[in-house]
Amino acid sequence: MWQHHYLIHAMKMEALRAEAERERRWRLADEENGRPSHSSGPGTVRGMAARFAARVARSADRVARRLDERITVDLGSERVMRDA
Repeated sequence: MWQHHYLIHAMKMEALRAEAERERRWRLADEENGRPSHSSGPGTVRGMAARFAARVARSADRVARRLDERITVDLGSERVMRDA
């Protein structure tokens, strides 16, 4: 079961790295095009995209937890402990 939690953590970290890389590319593109830097406050497209990405990540986390609980209940503790 710990492998599943590690996988979820690794997926979250990868999503955070990808989001940071996207933001870095956006800022570099803004600098190259001479656009003023905008804050990512409420109402901006980037802010909405970040909130949407966070909502998707939370939903995926909830689904993963439910699946983990379902597997634990369906397989029984003996098999889960043997697989860990």
